[in-house]
Amino acid sequence: MTPDLHPDLDEMIQYCMGTLDAASAERLRAHAEQCAECRAEIARMQKELALASMAVPQVAPPAGAKNRLFAAAGLDLPQTSQTAGMLAGKTAETTPVADGKVVSIESRRTSPVLTWAGWIAAAACLFYAVQVREANQGMLQQLRTETAQIVQSNDSAARAKEVMEVLSSPQAQRVTLVAAHAKPEPSGHAVYLPSRGALVFTASNLRPLPANKTYELWVIPANGSNPVPAGTFQPDAKGMASVLLPNLPHGIQAKAFGVTMENAGGASKPTMPILLAGG
Repeated sequence: MTPDLHPDLDEMIQYCMGTLDAASAERLRAHAEQCAECRAEIARMQKELALASMAVPQVAPPAGAKNRLFAAAGLDLPQTSQTAGMLAGKTAETTPVADGKVVSIESRRTSPVLTWAGWIAAAACLFYAVQVREANQGMLQQLRTETAQIVQSNDSAARAKEVMEVLSSPQAQRVTLVAAHAKPEPSGHAVYLPSRGALVFTASNLRPLPANKTYELWVIPANGSNPVPAGTFQPDAKGMASVLLPNLPHGIQAKAFGVTMENAGGASKPTMPILLAGG
């Protein structure tokens, strides 16, 4: 144990792997019962060691692999009759008989799957121990922080990926919306993927809106049914605006697209006139 009575990293690793000597293991166990921090760290290591062992491909280890792995981890190679028997694929025991002779009785051969599974788990745990030993606590904390940031950005990354898929799909319908007799002319560009109900719309040179008004985008179905609202939007100071992936039903074939001016909050059907149109 270190001077503050907490076990060091090597002791925790060996404890989780079952290679710590009995006296030290008992001291660490007693300490963990009283220390929530160490108890949580041991539980985390045991979980990660188990996951690491499951991730290793099930292949036969090369000759001498066990010796090299234990040496790399700085551990003594255990030598037991049971281990020797497993390496040979069987265990043997001797039984005396009535005439004083001793005969060898070969026990059942160990299942190859169980034998290699044990070696794979041991190799994975030892590899993990060597890796952790070479890392300091600061690096581990940095990795945890970066992992949390990646998880938080998953939603944004998934949305950005979907936008790119719509823009690059060869099946997407591409339409430019323009207004006549205006200079510079307001215009809009729609990229629409009917099978997924995915729409990406951008507009430029839009006129500023009166108070409590908004622009609204519409999908005009090819089957003649009512226009489908596809989102409201406000232009920025340069007249630029966009609508990205509004909530549209899948499978609507579009005859055209339009933009109208509506009251704040949008409308269920377009208010004439249509300011931008294309199809």
